[in-house]
Amino acid sequence: MQPIRKEVLVEASQETAFQVFTERMDLWWPKSHHVGKTPVVESVLEPGSKGRWFTRHEDGSEVNVGYVLVWEPFGRLVLVWQIDGNFHCNPRIHSEVEVIFSSEGPQMTRVKLEHRDLEQLMGGAKVIEDMDLGWGYILDLYVGVTNKTEAI
Repeated sequence: MQPIRKEVLVEASQETAFQVFTERMDLWWPKSHHVGKTPVVESVLEPGSKGRWFTRHEDGSEVNVGYVLVWEPFGRLVLVWQIDGNFHCNPRIHSEVEVIFSSEGPQMTRVKLEHRDLEQLMGGAKVIEDMDLGWGYILDLYVGVTNKTEAI
């Protein structure tokens, strides 16, 4: 199964692009895209290898999305995605979301995302097609926030 690949250009330094993606995920990750039972109040990515990736919900619950596998500021991030094709957290699933941040100038960064090992998610081509559209939507939101962010 082919990975999902997306690429965007942001008007920010490589450092800012990485920090917005990792430290300010709550500003750009859509509240509608979650797997908890109640509405999301916060999306969190803990820094460093083995940092948790999770959402906090109105009922006080926390729902895991996955965890950080590789943390290389400000150039590379690999996240383990543990959401199955039915959009439930499954700790046995290990698909990877790799994000590469490449400087294209002092205030321009190319961000490449690849979500691979999709055969583990179950659900078939329709699920992957929906995820492909979802990643496009999510990265558009990320670009909008990043382009408006001053250096952190």
